[in-house]
Amino acid sequence: MENETQFDQKKNDLSGLTTGKLLIMSVVSANIYLFISLLIIKYLHEGWVVDLFDSNYMVFEQVGFGVGAGLLSSAIIFLIIKIPPVSNVLSDFSVFKALSTVHFSLFDKIQISVFAGAGEEILFRGAIQPLIGNVFTSIIFIGIHGYFKFKSPGHILFGLMMFGLSLMLGFLALYVGLIAAMIAHSVYDLVMLILIQKK
Repeated sequence: MENETQFDQKKNDLSGLTTGKLLIMSVVSANIYLFISLLIIKYLHEGWVVDLFDSNYMVFEQVGFGVGAGLLSSAIIFLIIKIPPVSNVLSDFSVFKALSTVHFSLFDKIQISVFAGAGEEILFRGAIQPLIGNVFTSIIFIGIHGYFKFKSPGHILFGLMMFGLSLMLGFLALYVGLIAAMIAHSVYDLVMLILIQKK
């Protein structure tokens, strides 16, 4: 009963979000990611932040890879979360609870996706991954998002699925470029926001 009360309180808190507040939250969180990234790069990397964007691929090629990877991964994951046992446990993950209670405009969905995709990828794939590798970075990434739960096969499958998504973003950053990973993350978030809220 206490959990339901806490959820109702969070639902009420989220319903008061305006486009302006969401935009401010997105900008602030992206700047926090960037600040942490800059600290990591300054003290633990040999290069500087612009070096994170070195790639053998042109920007438009990275955008193409990113859009393709984002669309493909969102389609696969959306299909998986619609079937048991994963569909039975989605309400246990806070992101799905939040998305089920708030209606975002298209602008809200786009700006949330872009700021999250850019900020998180600069931090995780740009600053952290070169230091500890893709696997450990993905473990941290999924852990921070609260996707590791070991309550049931559905929870475990969901966590493994998101871990796979994180690994894919890591490989994309490593072999194509950080811009590709940022685009893929943003496209994935946007498509999932649209599909889940539409559903």
